[in-house]
Amino acid sequence: MSILLLPPILALFTIILIYIYFKRQYSSSPNDPPGQKPQIIFGNIFNSGLLTGRKTGPELFTAYQQEYGDVFLFWAGSHKCLVFCLPEHAQTIFSDRHTFDQSPLFIPNFDLLCPNGIITLSGAKWKRHARVMLPMFKRAKIVHYLETILHCTDQFIDKHLDDNHTYTDLTLRCQSLLMNIIAFIAFDHDLEAQIDSSCARALQDFIYYAGQFMMTAWLPRWLGKLYLKLNWKYQRAHRVLRELSEQIVEQEQNKHNDSESQRPKNLIASLVSSLNEQANDEQISSGLTQAEIFDEVLMAITAGTETTATALSWFMFYMSKHPRVQQRIKQELKEHDLAMGDNAHSSLLNLETLDSLVYCDCVTKEVLRLAPVAGITARRATRDTVVDGVPIHRGQDLYVALYNMNKDPRYWHHGDPNEFIPERFLFEDKNHHPYAMVTFGGGHRACLGQDLAQFELKLMIARLMQRGVSFEDTPENIGGCKQQVTCRPRHLVVRVRIDHN
Repeated sequence: MSILLLPPILALFTIILIYIYFKRQYSSSPNDPPGQKPQIIFGNIFNSGLLTGRKTGPELFTAYQQEYGDVFLFWAGSHKCLVFCLPEHAQTIFSDRHTFDQSPLFIPNFDLLCPNGIITLSGAKWKRHARVMLPMFKRAKIVHYLETILHCTDQFIDKHLDDNHTYTDLTLRCQSLLMNIIAFIAFDHDLEAQIDSSCARALQDFIYYAGQFMMTAWLPRWLGKLYLKLNWKYQRAHRVLRELSEQIVEQEQNKHNDSESQRPKNLIASLVSSLNEQANDEQISSGLTQAEIFDEVLMAITAGTETTATALSWFMFYMSKHPRVQQRIKQELKEHDLAMGDNAHSSLLNLETLDSLVYCDCVTKEVLRLAPVAGITARRATRDTVVDGVPIHRGQDLYVALYNMNKDPRYWHHGDPNEFIPERFLFEDKNHHPYAMVTFGGGHRACLGQDLAQFELKLMIARLMQRGVSFEDTPENIGGCKQQVTCRPRHLVVRVRIDHN
């Protein structure tokens, strides 16, 4: 009888041990900041509404800050993360590059999709990739693409925007525009990426699964790998983008072989010129391997398309809600003798005139401040330290709540910081705290394409208004956020008007 009871007793004992282990794993220490009680396996991803889509990251962290204060605890699965919400916190964390490096929780499991993309790297490998890529994203390089961006925007207006038509898919159309722009300026490659093209669909699918994987920090990595391997839709998207990447690299290699003495003029030229199959992380200047180049092309297409396309779609949403802002932008263009309507020529909108458009610059900043494109960024401590009296241990993950800082009434004083008011950058908020608005992160791991994104966005805004495009509100245009890699407008339904006079 006793022998028969032994197996169930052992099973019960094992279950109790497993329960105790997980209980200890998901327990906070007495010195930890406050936060919502975690669930085993899920942490706070499920009970917060993040996994179910009830809340996006920016919405959740805003609610948590109101409930728990400026520093609180958030469990991303089994990862116990500290969340910091003040500009002073961001300044301390971003300025200490020797203590805080990129955390894999910034985009969890994204390395399963793009293992050699610069956004997923850290340490010596990141330095090796950054040495090749960063010079191509400096403003001095970017401004030379003004005519290309204008040309693509004109094509977007002519092909994708009809007068007096209501659109429900403007976010996807914005993706098509930005995909074309990044292909031209980074790769000297004409994708002709229409809404229904295979490249555009593949990019949409790839971004969708990247967004899905942001919510899977609680899952075992082997399960994520198996899911991707068996998912035919993802495999098709990856194959199309991989073939595109190989095509772009091959095209540039042929050019490179014909003119090896020329200095790289764009990103793909810099990548190809750095090709070195013996590249390793022991030598920072040793270039990139073929596999790394392919992944960086894919990363550039994805990041260069998704973030700015999302910001542009938010601009369209805010303009539909604030027609006076549209009129003021157009009035500023008129004051600078910039033609409107179909006869507007790119030569009239040059770098000098773009820099003189002060109000347009305010609108660009207000879109980036208020739109939750990238609501958070993540860092991992490389050694023990303290931030605002909170002890941080080596290997600890932490989040900086960028969106919270962008709307904090203690740092934004012109009107309601939750309202879209571009004029704030002309008055009290012109000289805001330098870390009260860091939409693209900060420090050595800030977004390397931030200058390009801001330049693109302002130029596209000016061009749309110059061509007489207006965005009108509809009853279905109720906004809200949809979490993918970035936070898009959930319900963007606007009517487009085009003034041909």
